[in-house]
Amino acid sequence: MIHEDQKQFLSRLLTASCPSGSEEQVINLFRNTVSSYVDEITIDAMGNCIAHKKGDGPKVMIAAHADEIGLIVHYIDEKGFLYFKEIGGVDTALLMGRRVIIHGENGSVIGIIGKKPFHLQDTKSPSQEINPEDLWIDIAARDGSDARSKVSIGSIATVISDVTYLSDTVVASKSLDDRIGIFVLTEIARQLNDMKADVYLVATVQEELGARGAQVVAEAIKPSIGIVIDVTHATDYPTSNAVHDGYIQLGKGVVIPNGPNLDKTLTAKIEKTAKEATIPYQMEAIARPTSTDARMIQVSGTGVKTVLLSIPCRYMHTPNEVVSLEDADACIRLLVEYLYRVN
Repeated sequence: MIHEDQKQFLSRLLTASCPSGSEEQVINLFRNTVSSYVDEITIDAMGNCIAHKKGDGPKVMIAAHADEIGLIVHYIDEKGFLYFKEIGGVDTALLMGRRVIIHGENGSVIGIIGKKPFHLQDTKSPSQEINPEDLWIDIAARDGSDARSKVSIGSIATVISDVTYLSDTVVASKSLDDRIGIFVLTEIARQLNDMKADVYLVATVQEELGARGAQVVAEAIKPSIGIVIDVTHATDYPTSNAVHDGYIQLGKGVVIPNGPNLDKTLTAKIEKTAKEATIPYQMEAIARPTSTDARMIQVSGTGVKTVLLSIPCRYMHTPNEVVSLEDADACIRLLVEYLYRVN
């Protein structure tokens, strides 16, 4: 079970502002937390954090990504309003009226994402799709010069979202994709002592831009086995179509996907482990390369036997993603059990 001190650590991960390319806060949290449980810990040129617990067994790399979706300032007008581009897969329609934190050279600045109020719009015109250029960030600057003294072109920003527990085990926040995976990595590190496998726990960077960090680190480590921890869409909400989307439930266990991006034999072993250890799990079929680090790890070097473990998440890539800690706990238990058996 997940305890209160673990929840506090998860909250620190979730409130960090770390879009792709600016993952330092989460990387440092991960490094400082797991360093006492591993033999060595390094950060590579890309920014991936690699925690290595040496062993005599096969070389196993377990990865979760540290980055989140976000924004980057690309223009500041003379009235002091900031215009932005999106980092990763942002649903632009969900940004209006949101508070954001912008990281300037002299510290953080709070802003509001603005849009012309519907009262002042031409109601005769049909509703248009919202694009980033229709929005701006208001930091209450006096003018362009005042704004540029606080932030600059290239400053990154993320939506502000409080960590809220909808029940004892169900948490809502931004960036659960994939800070819940970083949380799982950390908990696995605590239990590595008696394992014989040669384990690399990797907090990867720039997953939201195409699994760039995972590609680099897999080429460097050259693991025998690659295991990726990420979220998947929980589809147990109104309007979901199980025929189209499959059926994944929140709180019903870790998800074990099957598909061409994933090694059949390794996936079968993971499923067998879950059955024998009576760990709750669900199955998912993914017909194409997954939109996770598994996509690049599998085809790195001469190829890596790769498996994906997913945690159900409602409302992915919104300011309030929803995850059950019971599913995260099932993922932790399954990976620990598998690592004990991998020899």
